[in-house]
Amino acid sequence: MKYWFFWLVIWKGKMKTQISIIDDHDTILTTLSLQLQSHGYSTITFECPLEALKHHSKYPADAYLIDMKMPKLTGIEFYERLCQNLNKERLPALFLTAVHELEEQALTKTTIGDFVKKPFNLDILIARLEKILSYFTSKEKNKPFKVGNLEILEDQIMLRWFGKDVETTKREFAMINHLGRRPRVVFSRDQLLDICYGEDIVIVDRNIDSHIKRIRKKFREANPEVKFDRIKTHYGTGYSWNPKSVSV
Repeated sequence: MKYWFFWLVIWKGKMKTQISIIDDHDTILTTLSLQLQSHGYSTITFECPLEALKHHSKYPADAYLIDMKMPKLTGIEFYERLCQNLNKERLPALFLTAVHELEEQALTKTTIGDFVKKPFNLDILIARLEKILSYFTSKEKNKPFKVGNLEILEDQIMLRWFGKDVETTKREFAMINHLGRRPRVVFSRDQLLDICYGEDIVIVDRNIDSHIKRIRKKFREANPEVKFDRIKTHYGTGYSWNPKSVSV
């Protein structure tokens, strides 16, 4: 006889939007990081654009604050190389610049993002950042997202696997939507539960592993002819989505 256990899980907050700040001045990094954290964002900072490029090519942030003039790479060079590495036409970015009028015109002619002048007004910077995030969020929801043979249709709350619809609950969809958009990034069980349940006080089943088990089953049932092993288990840590076949 099976017994199902339930936990009452109370989450203090949703996973925060991560903002990456790339600037070769540590004072600006510290100031911006503290201000953004006070507005509910999480932050990661880099003084070296090459280190930021290496990190974010594997672990993308939700948005980027980029200094225009840095040693080794300019802000635009960093942005263009990161877009190329992530196979993206555009990324949500706000450029920090002390530019004169000619540089400002050059930046305006591109389609890479918005900019704020140094010394900047923090209220204006945050308002522009939120505008960029809102634009990209609404645009992504209306655009099918593909990673390998997984297609995510966020506006329809629908998943397709090798062209076959996968029937999921909203919470299961939220989990795969998050994992699929960040391939190879490992998320802990607590993080995944946070994605599914947010701030709600809810009754959930024994642990996140039960959710993953059901999701794997649904993918296999949607297309029995195709082996499904894209959700990788990282024992003692959590789970990740891998575009290529992996061992689970």
